Amino acid sequence: MGLMYMSICPKCANFKMGGVCSYCNVEMIDTQTVFEDWLHEESPSKREEIVQHYIDTLIKDTYDPKAREYREANPKSVWAGYVPTTSITCPNCSSENVQKIGTGERAASVALFGLFSKKINKSYKCRSCGYTW
Repeated sequence: MGLMYMSICPKCANFKMGGVCSYCNVEMIDTQTVFEDWLHEESPSKREEIVQHYIDTLIKDTYDPKAREYREANPKSVWAGYVPTTSITCPNCSSENVQKIGTGERAASVALFGLFSKKINKSYKCRSCGYTW
């Protein structure tokens, strides 16, 4: 059996072995941290440094610090799930940093691009990746 790697939740930064985050119920993302190395790391500051590295590099566009704060403040036995202020997430990157496309913005796009406008029949735009739907 080869090396086993730790995974990180793209939303709350839960750091554990792969699968699905038991808090956010989203697919975990594999990291380059070997399970054995993590298991033997006793320094809490070093562990936090490793997690912060992946927050800054791997999940920076989807990470929600409030979700992590909620997860850390509430034991799993009473955890009902973090509910963000907006329930709308980008279908492309899962970011909650979305905005509603206003009528004026849509009309201006149609006026400039006509039927080739990318905003016809679109209601939201992701501020993280630019996807519209």
